[in-house]
Amino acid sequence: MRRVPRHVVDDALNDGVLRRLFPSVYVVSGTPVDRRLMQRAALAYLPTGALSHLDALDVWGLAGLRTPAIHLTVPGTHRAIADPTLVVHRRTGLRAAPPAIVEREGLRVVRVEQALVDSWPLLPELDRRSPIITALRERRTTAARLTAALAENPRRAGAAQMRRLVALVAAGCHSELEVWGHDRVFSDPRLPHSSCQHLVYAAGRTTYLDRYFPIERVDVELDGAAWHGQRAQRERDLRRDAALSAMGIMVVRYSHRRLTTEPEAVVDELCVILAGRRAATLAV
Repeated sequence: MRRVPRHVVDDALNDGVLRRLFPSVYVVSGTPVDRRLMQRAALAYLPTGALSHLDALDVWGLAGLRTPAIHLTVPGTHRAIADPTLVVHRRTGLRAAPPAIVEREGLRVVRVEQALVDSWPLLPELDRRSPIITALRERRTTAARLTAALAENPRRAGAAQMRRLVALVAAGCHSELEVWGHDRVFSDPRLPHSSCQHLVYAAGRTTYLDRYFPIERVDVELDGAAWHGQRAQRERDLRRDAALSAMGIMVVRYSHRRLTTEPEAVVDELCVILAGRRAATLAV
């Protein structure tokens, strides 16, 4: 509008030269319109806002789900927006500047902790835990920063579940399978105390044991179907298990299928194994 009269833009739209994405935001017809372009267009339309919720997860590389509409958060004083391609969230006191808003890949986005907290209720139940687990495991954030973000949003749906998940990951549960195992298997009162991701030095290398029973010296490894199904990984597992055996640590492995479909049988089996190890120790 600074360069040409309004009718020039209108003519270009009517002739199909331009395509309207949002009010006052256009793209040359024929330009591929993907999610990233729509995010840039939404930010141009709402310059005081930032990508948030599922779109923030996408920008942070943590999203596995996308919705047709773009999610943005704007200051609480912003006017309401009636546009089916945008979901606009208003937040009191928001300023489009650090530390609340950062720039990533040239896009304004809420910080990763806020994205994780905001997205929880929008994700299907089976997909909710993965972004938080990944962000903590890959050190994109910390348990302390996530806990602080939850404290800023005490009424957020799922806050209690998120706090518990953060505590489990901070304690060493570094995968969905490990969290599932903690809830359905290793918290069983028949089993003695065990620790997640227990560090040992085996054959001159640092090794983390998925679930370690220190008194019985038993390591329970949870084999994800994709990772441990690879031939090279199986060979590494065998070498690792041999090194642990030489240290007097017994390795017990459970597949993803066995752990998730037969948790009661796994607990029963572990009780027998652990009792046998204790009896052998007393006999010596």
